[in-house]
Amino acid sequence: MILNCSTVSMKKSAKFDLDVLQDWPNLYKNNYRQLHTLKSEARISVESPEFATSFNVDVVYGSPDTLFIQAEGPFGIDVGKIFIGGKRFIIYNQFNNQFLSGSLDDEYYNTFLESGLTFREIKNGFIGFTPLPEDLILADKNKGIFLASAEGKKWRYSIDVEKGTLKTFEVIEDGQVTFKEEFMNYTEIEGIIFPRFIRLILPKKNEMVAIYHKNIKINEPVDKKIYSIEIGPKTRQLNINE
Repeated sequence: MILNCSTVSMKKSAKFDLDVLQDWPNLYKNNYRQLHTLKSEARISVESPEFATSFNVDVVYGSPDTLFIQAEGPFGIDVGKIFIGGKRFIIYNQFNNQFLSGSLDDEYYNTFLESGLTFREIKNGFIGFTPLPEDLILADKNKGIFLASAEGKKWRYSIDVEKGTLKTFEVIEDGQVTFKEEFMNYTEIEGIIFPRFIRLILPKKNEMVAIYHKNIKINEPVDKKIYSIEIGPKTRQLNINE
């Protein structure tokens, strides 16, 4: 159940006012330009051949590039915090009393939990958004397929032609899908169309992160103090230089 929005907003059909499919990229980008802040409670599921878990998090996003996630364990106990900014990330594992800070360009530490997904991918996943390249073209009007390509990779976007919402985004290399996002359960809150359920998938690695938002609040003021992470004197720290 989505709280803190009017009954009228709840009954609105989550669809873009799309007259011409060719206009979809501009409508999509304009929609997310209006997303200044996001607060929600979310259920996260992580699956891989070696690792599987689910947990609840509090989510706070502030445009253009700041995401804060606080994870809860049993009985509502805080067990970890993740801060993802424009260039750096911070992970504070309260359960193990460990603090890690590094660059989003780091090839080794820049991954979410034990998956192969980067923090940039995770940040976009949490806000239900994927960037659009400038050379995006409408390849199939009937199926709602947009394509772009560069450096041996192809980007494929599948659109619901009736609602104008993004269904899937795929990165294709050598004829195989290497990265996929799925966007579902769209709702309209404060005039912004937002997917409550997002899945990020690495098919070749059999890895998946699913995000289900509830109690969504959009464009409400965010106190920047919420981004602060306090650690104790005995916390083990690892600060990775860029």
